[in-house]
Amino acid sequence: MKMTMNYSKLRNWLLAVSVAFAFTSCSKDDNNDNGTDYAGDKTGEFHVAFAVGSDSQSATYVQGVTDLSTGSISFNNYGFQLPSTRTARFYASNDGAYVYNLDYGGGRIYRYQYNSGQNYTLTNQSDISVVMGTNNPRWTKVNDDYALLHHVVSTNYYKDEAGTIFDKRLTKAILAVINLSNVGIAQSTEFNIPLSDEMIAANYFVSRIDAPVVQNGKAYYGVALSQYNPATDASASNYINTVTLVVDFPSLANPQVIETTLAEGATNGYRTPNAHIDENNDIYVISDDGSQTTFLKIKNGVYDSYSLDFSAAIGRPTSTQGWFYAGGGIAYVPYLKADLGAKSSANWGVARVDLYNKTVVDLNVPADLWLQQYQYSVVKDGKFYMALSPVGGQGNIYIFDVKSTNSSAYTLGATITTGADAYYIGIF
Repeated sequence: MKMTMNYSKLRNWLLAVSVAFAFTSCSKDDNNDNGTDYAGDKTGEFHVAFAVGSDSQSATYVQGVTDLSTGSISFNNYGFQLPSTRTARFYASNDGAYVYNLDYGGGRIYRYQYNSGQNYTLTNQSDISVVMGTNNPRWTKVNDDYALLHHVVSTNYYKDEAGTIFDKRLTKAILAVINLSNVGIAQSTEFNIPLSDEMIAANYFVSRIDAPVVQNGKAYYGVALSQYNPATDASASNYINTVTLVVDFPSLANPQVIETTLAEGATNGYRTPNAHIDENNDIYVISDDGSQTTFLKIKNGVYDSYSLDFSAAIGRPTSTQGWFYAGGGIAYVPYLKADLGAKSSANWGVARVDLYNKTVVDLNVPADLWLQQYQYSVVKDGKFYMALSPVGGQGNIYIFDVKSTNSSAYTLGATITTGADAYYIGIF
């Protein structure tokens, strides 16, 4: 108990110091109708990102590109290497002037000014490990001003002091708001995630949260559930319904969990956005259980009756790590053909989804794609851009016509080259 109290005092002191230096008023986002930048907001330079190493550790490189429609892109002895102890979690400002990197495993966030090509200048950095209690938090850029950091820790509680009679397993969420102007912590909190009494009694707990969006003064976090077996002291993914964690933004107060029975799956995604806000101010989110992918909708703070069975529309078991919104109800989904292999296999496709008309078009993209760690893509001037290349081969920037329902409605832009265990992780 003494160690916990000392850690808590240290954490609070560091938070107070960081707030004093980092906090610039979040109040302008309190009533933000659509705080999350969807892909259609890209206004400036593109940043193309490339990773080497597909296991737990990888190196990440980035370069700026003005025109993706022509020429060739290579990271052979070229590109700015982002700090990455395990992996780099990377975002860019909408105008392309700055890039932000979370050193996952190193517990630091970096802000760079983009100059040209592979020339990036460090402007700010911060150590967020003590406030978050880990070197491995996850984060999401929610608009051009702020990002959200998040981490969860699960703890068993017992009915006796000896710890032999199991009572329940609860999950503490540790959340923070990052001011992107200086990558300092502007707000922080922690609390036990309020799952329903029925879920807690059945030993369900939150194993991960990620991919939040901000809307109308609330932050909505995707959730993965697991079920704990006290007899074996083991847990496994076991989806029941679909849930989302909601807190006030920017205060991070008043946590609640909203739930729907329309699908059973996780909503946290992986390294890709998994929830987006459309022009009608509705939140669309994917629920995924590893073989069943379903679009759902959150309206006025709760799940409504909307459901789109993506797997049925594709005609096979599917899974996805997240998706992209291109505006006007149009989504692009990198998905695994789950009947052909695990997410680590090169059995990925891309589909265009009309969320409003509930239609899905399987796009004519190359075979042998591996998109498990594909993180981001953008829309600019009505075109959707993806960097697609078969494993170990040559590919292209694909420029999709957002308005077309044709499965081959794209032009091939710049050629891209990969290599052994090297791959493109997105366009930012």
